[in-house]
Amino acid sequence: MQTKKIILQCTNLCKSYEDGENQREILKNVNLEISAGSICQICGKSGSGKTTLLNLLAGLDCATLGTIRFSGKTYGTMSEEEHAKLRGESFGFVFQSFHLLRNVSVEENIKAPAYVNGRKVDSEYMGYLVEMLGLKDLRKQMVCKLSGGEQQRTAIARAMLLKPQIVFADEPTGNLDSANTELIVELFRKINKEQGTTFVVVTHEEDLLKPCAKQIWIKDGEVQLEE
Repeated sequence: MQTKKIILQCTNLCKSYEDGENQREILKNVNLEISAGSICQICGKSGSGKTTLLNLLAGLDCATLGTIRFSGKTYGTMSEEEHAKLRGESFGFVFQSFHLLRNVSVEENIKAPAYVNGRKVDSEYMGYLVEMLGLKDLRKQMVCKLSGGEQQRTAIARAMLLKPQIVFADEPTGNLDSANTELIVELFRKINKEQGTTFVVVTHEEDLLKPCAKQIWIKDGEVQLEE
């Protein structure tokens, strides 16, 4: 059986903050390897450090100690400009609170990454995304008039527009009902299977992406278990 390529890895990753005169440790010597084309689910209780870990892996925050490598590139050796280019070209982001422009149309929200990164919109691919995500009839609708599930689907389309190698999702179903949660999970599985996109998903719902996801359990800033 062929071994899958490791796309993202961290070694002895630590994160701490100044808390008055003391140092507060959030992550302690975390070591992970994530394979290309996989779905990785990071689980743990509130305050366990799972969102901090996601932010570090996504390059949205800096580690106190340790190294992170994505496709052979080491975060700590890159300039901020190089890092921003990497995030823009290779990463997609989906958040619990959507982070959409509320008084802008669905279509313009989806196109935002192309504008920010100076890229031309692939109209055919965008059409495929809105069709797959059930947004075809909502393209001109203002985001503020959408349901939570529709907003999250818009956020997923935005995350996928530039065909990222990896999508980071922080509690993507946390504000959704069970029907929309099931829909979003199926969309992630479909995109993963059809596009080969790697997903790293933080969630407190341990069964969310079973059985297709690798599970990483975080407790008190340390990896307790990988399944």
